[in-house]
Order: sequence, then C-alpha cells, then structure tokens
Amino acid sequence: MNLENPLNAGVFYIEPVQHPEFLCHMVYQKGRTLPSAKPSEALIDTLLLHTYGTTIKARRTQLKKAHDIHRLGPIIIDEQLHFVLFPITVNRQKNPFWVNLHHCLKFTPGDARDTSIIHFSDGSQKQVAADFAFCEKQYGKALVVADRSRKIKAQSAMYLTSNSYSLPLHQRYT
Repeated sequence: MNLENPLNAGVFYIEPVQHPEFLCHMVYQKGRTLPSAKPSEALIDTLLLHTYGTTIKARRTQLKKAHDIHRLGPIIIDEQLHFVLFPITVNRQKNPFWVNLHHCLKFTPGDARDTSIIHFSDGSQKQVAADFAFCEKQYGKALVVADRSRKIKAQSAMYLTSNSYSLPLHQRYT
C-alpha cells in the first residue's frame, strides 16, 4: 500500500460504511482498510486533485465526450496503470460502492434478491446490496472504457512516431 497516495492500483474497492465517524473506507488486499470521514466520491475527488491535478467532474466530462457514457460511468484514475474505478450502487449522498476493475474478476448473483457477489483476483469475495444485472452492466462499461482508452493511447503514440519522426529535423516543427 502506497502511504503517500492511498488511491493507488492496490485498492480493491471503496465501500460506504455505517459508522459514527467514517462514511466510507478503502479496502486493500488481505482486508486492510483506510477509513475516511468523507463520502466515497468526495474522497476520490480530493485524492485525484491532490495526486493527478484533476477532478471527478473533469474525468466524467472526458468520459462523456470520448466514450458517450453519461451516467454512472467508470472513472479512469491512472491511464498508464490502467487503473479504473466503477460504481456499482447508486446513492443520493454521493457515497456509492466503487470497484477497481483490475482486481475484479466477475460478479455472481447473491443469496438474497438484489444482491451480488464480487469475486476478486486474490480469491476473496464480497457480497453487496446491488442488482446482478446492474453490476454486469457497470462491469461491461468499465471494460469498454479501459479497452478504448488503451486503443486511443496506442493510436496516438503510433501517429506521433510514424508522422513526426520520419520527417527531417528542420521540417518537424514547421
């Protein structure tokens, strides 16, 4: 766990909690947690601003323009690490349950109605109060966004290397 930046690729999920002092906590491998007095969206927004110099609003605007996803879309935290968080619950207090795409393997229907089980890459599982169909839809959106982001980045890199460096030095910047 990176103590300088708690919002790193080691986060498995960010979960709202019922606690008198904390509104959510970030859960890492082996159940380690980092509680926060802020709701999950405010926590992510603060850490994005502090670490990457951007906000959730800016990431959502980019998501809307690049991927045509308007509601409850995944947030790309770090494009180089392919670190993508996506919400699987809806909450009026802006405190949804966020899952890290990198660690999420699959969803299965839970025991009770409107519950799902998240299966993580380390073998752990988490039951959440979210509809299975909604979880699958959100997971699909996150996969599409991550895939398109990689392709857009690869296309841009290929364009830069094929067009600008094949020109003689005096013609590159004219």
